[in-house]
Amino acid sequence: MTQLVERWMRPLVLFAITLLYLMVWGFAGIGKVIDGRPPWFAEKFGPTFLGRFPGVAASFWWLTLMELLAFALAAMALLRFEFLRQPAAPWLKGSLTISLFVFLQLGFGLWLTNDFNGGFQQFVYFGLTLVAIQYVQRTPQVG
Repeated sequence: MTQLVERWMRPLVLFAITLLYLMVWGFAGIGKVIDGRPPWFAEKFGPTFLGRFPGVAASFWWLTLMELLAFALAAMALLRFEFLRQPAAPWLKGSLTISLFVFLQLGFGLWLTNDFNGGFQQFVYFGLTLVAIQYVQRTPQVG
């Protein structure tokens, strides 16, 4: 029984990681495409240098593009059943790596606008994504 649990634990964890990032970036990126740029985005970031370079609209759509890229990579990982393969998941690793840059962008904007609680949350998301990358990259012990 223990061997059966150990044999399926890693694929199930990888499956859960894939679904989590698929969900996060799917809701975030697709939601931005459907709803467009909200009025508060320009109000919050317009007065910062992001409002001048690259501009509020460009910042918003760049963030959206990165979220959609992370979503697409996670979707590919799921469609390719990477959670069942050894060694694991080049598409999932790509999604997680892009996620780091999305969290970096989000955190930068929040720190820039003195939203320290939100900036700290992005710092935690970034750190936990690093933990997920380490788990995905870990080579399982055989035997």
